[in-house]
Amino acid sequence: MAQKRAVKARPAPAHWAEGLPGWVWILAIAAWTLLLYSRALHAPFVYDDLAQVVRNPNLAAWHDVFVRFLTKPVTFSAEFRASASTGSFYRPLYWLSLALDRHLWSLHPAGFHLTSLLLHALNGILLFHLLQRLHRSTLLATATSLLWIGLPINSEAVAWISARAYPLCLFFLLLSLIAGLRYLDGRRPLALLAAFLCALAALFSHESGILVLPFAAIVILLRSRNEFAAIKERPALILLATDLGAIFLAFAARFAIGAHSATGSLTPWAFAPALGKYIGWTLLPVRMSVERSTSTPSNTPSTTAIFGIVALFAFVAVILVLWKRIPAAAAGLAWLFFALVPFCGLVFLYQGMAERFLYIASIGAALAAVALAAHLRPPARAAAFSLLALWAAWGVFRLQTRLSDWNSPIALYRSSLEATPSSAPLYFNLGFNLREAGSLSEAVDAYQQAIRLNPDYQRAYASLGETLVRMRRLNDARTAYQRALALDPADASTTLNLAVVLHQSGNDPLAESTFRRAISLAPDNAAAYTDLGVLLFQHGQIEEAENLFLQAMDRSPNDPTAYSNLALLYEHSGHPALALSLYQKLLRLRPNDPEILSNIRRLESPPNPGS
Repeated sequence: MAQKRAVKARPAPAHWAEGLPGWVWILAIAAWTLLLYSRALHAPFVYDDLAQVVRNPNLAAWHDVFVRFLTKPVTFSAEFRASASTGSFYRPLYWLSLALDRHLWSLHPAGFHLTSLLLHALNGILLFHLLQRLHRSTLLATATSLLWIGLPINSEAVAWISARAYPLCLFFLLLSLIAGLRYLDGRRPLALLAAFLCALAALFSHESGILVLPFAAIVILLRSRNEFAAIKERPALILLATDLGAIFLAFAARFAIGAHSATGSLTPWAFAPALGKYIGWTLLPVRMSVERSTSTPSNTPSTTAIFGIVALFAFVAVILVLWKRIPAAAAGLAWLFFALVPFCGLVFLYQGMAERFLYIASIGAALAAVALAAHLRPPARAAAFSLLALWAAWGVFRLQTRLSDWNSPIALYRSSLEATPSSAPLYFNLGFNLREAGSLSEAVDAYQQAIRLNPDYQRAYASLGETLVRMRRLNDARTAYQRALALDPADASTTLNLAVVLHQSGNDPLAESTFRRAISLAPDNAAAYTDLGVLLFQHGQIEEAENLFLQAMDRSPNDPTAYSNLALLYEHSGHPALALSLYQKLLRLRPNDPEILSNIRRLESPPNPGS
């Protein structure tokens, strides 16, 4: 009788988490993201969202999206015009994502926030998958993903629609790294092609896609169990060359369409202090701000800068020491370092520092923290994970309070000012939102604070003038407008506002010349023609006033203001038939308007002979 072959038992998993299927943890990561960020779905459009989404007509038609954002450079300044200080960008996939949301959700911010939330969840899932493919334990992969998803410093990149370029870029970066690992494991050309295409997509989402090269090197080292010679192997060199090719192609595309980097001085002395600030914000973001330009360290050789350089060398030394003992922790710190290098002064950035710059880098902090805790022996390991749990719990609390700020623009700017009280743009945006909420006196105070911090803040003077007009403080508004125009004489909108204030104040000769200047600055602005026409009509200059109203109607055929003023002019100049015709056209623009209907009935009724 043949003997039965003994069946070799599978070894029991080292931890209960290792025995669960991967889909359980994927669902857990997705549910954790939804639980943490569901509050963000109720946030309105704020800050740059107003210009980039709400008032951006190019997102409404796919043809305009293609022409404006795929074939031309874009800058995040007024009307997306490039300047030497801000430079210009080429992020077509970012704009395509916004256009897709615009077509799916119209201008309902919840839909835009849902897309950003889904990207954040997908990034957590891809991070989990990447770590598992690198043969890290399920416990380490899950804990790292869950910890990173809940880091409060990432709230800006997820809750702010205009910061979506960072989650989108990370999504393609992680896909490229996973595809690269598949190529290294099986030498499959399709996997290499996928790595190339995803790297290119990351670069077309945000310039941070250039990090695919150092990240790929880190992944190669982790895969090879920390053998530095693995970088020199032929498959690894092919993968790195492929990533380099994607970078070259992306920058060639930027050059071809005319995108250019911002110009300014580099700040090498600020590098180490800036890196230290970023790490501090990641670990303990007690106070957070949507505008961090004033947090940028000065580029001067100081005691702080020298101490920072010493600490920087120590940081690099720690990474090198950990490569042999705790490679996952070393990889995390290296990831953090390389992801922050572009944002610490070695590359000029017109906005200085920002919390959203940490979105990609913070993965390294989460990985390093979990890997260090997991490496400890059992008694110390339990204590370390308990500390991590406390840190994560505090992070969840801080994240929820910050998401509450994002639900109210006024609360967002006020809480941000606690972190960066010297930020003129924050006071400016606070003033705008207070004005829209009807708190005019508070809005004036906010605008004046912005001007105190930046005496050359042209937009603050102009907006202050608009607020003072609402308060009927016409003389003060005139002063504010004149100061704004002294800083920018070509500001057509403020020129028109000044003309209106001069007219309301009774200074008609100066108002007339100012209206004419507004028309010369913006020949297509129908409001300027209409307002000047009203002034001339009041002074009996009927013929020129009529001509101005007609020009306004040509420039804005659906604006009822010029129609009603011209109809009134025809009535007073003895042309009731022409006035009636205009009122009938006006009725199509304002159906069932009682005043228009009354005017039509009055003109259609025959005059009473006995009257």
